[in-house]
This record gives sequence, structure tokens and C-alpha cells, in this order.
Amino acid sequence: MLFIKHILLLSVLSISLYAHALKENYLQVDYNQTTDTLNINLEVETRLLQEKYTFMDDNKNEIVSHKEMRNHQTTLLKYVMKHIAFYSNSEQLPLEDSNVSIARGDNLQTYMQINKSFQGISLDDLELKYDMFFELEDTHKLLIHLSDNRGDFILSKDLQHYKFTSTPMTQWERLIVFIEEGVVHILDGLDHLLFILMLLIPIVALKGSYLQLFKIITVFALAHSITLFISGFGLYVPSVPLVESAIALSIFVVASLNFFKLYSHVNYKIVFVFGLMHGFGFANVLKVGQVSDTTSFLVALFGFNLGVEFGQIFMVLVYMLPLYFIRDNKYKEHIIKILTFITAAISVVWFLERVGLI
Repeated sequence: MLFIKHILLLSVLSISLYAHALKENYLQVDYNQTTDTLNINLEVETRLLQEKYTFMDDNKNEIVSHKEMRNHQTTLLKYVMKHIAFYSNSEQLPLEDSNVSIARGDNLQTYMQINKSFQGISLDDLELKYDMFFELEDTHKLLIHLSDNRGDFILSKDLQHYKFTSTPMTQWERLIVFIEEGVVHILDGLDHLLFILMLLIPIVALKGSYLQLFKIITVFALAHSITLFISGFGLYVPSVPLVESAIALSIFVVASLNFFKLYSHVNYKIVFVFGLMHGFGFANVLKVGQVSDTTSFLVALFGFNLGVEFGQIFMVLVYMLPLYFIRDNKYKEHIIKILTFITAAISVVWFLERVGLI
């Protein structure tokens, strides 16, 4: 049994390290309709660039510094230009002489920032084709924000083309975009999925009712909705490392309580407190929703939260089917031990990553 635990641990740890990686690039597009001036600001995460171009480690210390990335800026820009292209009237806009810099974002991830302005561009004739990093990471996305509330959009491996328009995005269209993003965020966020799983373990172990399940999930949803809106409105925005570390810690605590059969301690109070932490984590992905008017922002925030709830309900249904099969199984305690042990181990790795110790 111990050997199996070790094998499972190593396998899941390798998956977890991949799953925790940041997976978004950001594109901010500003357009002045009076002067027909287009300004693009692209932020490219450098994690995958470092993995692709290992030769940038000039001093061979296995750490690619800002200085080393700046030394290879030309190579990095060439890669970017191969995978993102703007077209105006079917003619590609040149990016060779863009203003390029290496900077650290508020999530402590290092980004290559590419800024370029163009004159005499009609927004209705502008198109974007994007396939960056898809050969390295299937779940990578480009988050697009277009100024003046014309829209927010997300490109992925399955959708690599965007046609700009001067027509403002309707609030209904914005709502649908952010509902989809909320669902995707939950299904793609292994830390939140593991936390939800750990909340269900006591109900299975104690053969609880559907009413208990509903109460636990409702309390978690209420808590993270509160902090999502607090952070979204800028009333209180904690640092990203603090939030991400707290989320990892919350998973460890609940997994440990389950491992030691302290199921009664996974109560509404602890679920509410940890739900508040997860809400701040959800708010960190709303960078693309930074629209200027209050109505559009509320729609984006509400849509994202609604998408998160849809994703959670879906995952609860997915989890409960196999969990209810094992609630009367004679190996139930062993299965729970393995699940909670692996989850606790993953959360420790995440915590150490997020506080910068590994």
C-alpha cells in the first residue's frame, strides 16, 4: 500500500505542477476613433518562452534572469511575430520595431511587454490571428480587452481568429463571454477542484444527506461570491502570492482533517472562511474585465461568478457519482486516506511554490 501511495503521489505531483502554471497572455487594444490611431499592448508570459528557449540561460545556473531575457529579446520577438498577426485590409501590420520590455506583473509572473501604435487604421478592417504556445500547452489562452467597451474576447486552441469591430459589444454578449470564462476557470483550476472534492469527503464518510451537501456548497459559493465582488470593485485587493498561498493552505487543512477523520471540523464556519480566500483567487483572473463603465463591469463580474457556480455544480455532480459508490465500500476508509494524502501532498508543493521556497 505504501508503494502505491508513493507512485500515485509522484504521478499527481507532476500533473499538479503543470496544472498550476499560469496559462494566459493579455492583449489590451486602445483605439482613437477621431485620429484612427490604434495602440496595442501585448503581455506574453515568459514561463513558456523559457521552456522553449533554454539557451537563454547564459550563465547555466538553470534560472533565466530578466537580463538574460533582454539579451535575447530579438529572438523572443521573432517567435511572437510568427504566432500573432494583425491584419488591416488583409495586409499584415509590422511589429518588428515595437517597443519591447521585460516586466513583472502584479501576479509576480514575468511578462514580455510589446507595445506598438499604428496610424490610419479602421477598426472594422482589423483582424487578429493567434496560435502562440498552443504547441506547448493546449489550455493556453489569449485574453483580449478592447477599450471603449467594444468588447472582451478569449482566443484558445479551438478559436484562433478574432475580427475587430467598432460596434459596441452588447451586455448580453459580454455576459455570455464571462459565463464561459467562469466555467472554464473552474474546470481548469485544479486547486479549486481539489478543495471542492475535500468538502465532499466528510459527507461521503459520514453518509450525509443531500441537504448537507447543498448547505456546504451554498456556504462556499456565498463566501467566494462576497470576496470576488469585494476584490472586483477594488474595495480590498490582497497580493496575489498571499491569496494563492492561502488557497493552497486551505486545501492542506481540509485534506488533513479528512485524513485524520476529523470530519466534524469541516463545518460551515471553516468552509465560509476558506471560501472567502478562494473568492479573492477567482478575482485574479478578471484582468480582462477591466472595462471603464460600471454597468459593463457589473455584467462581467456577475457573468464570471455565475460561470464559476455552473462549473462547481457540474463538478459536484461529477464527483458525487463515484463517491457515493464508495460510501458503502469496505475499502472506503483506505480510499479516503489515499485521496486525502495525495491532496495534502499536492497542496504542500503548491504552498512552497507560491511562497517562493521551491
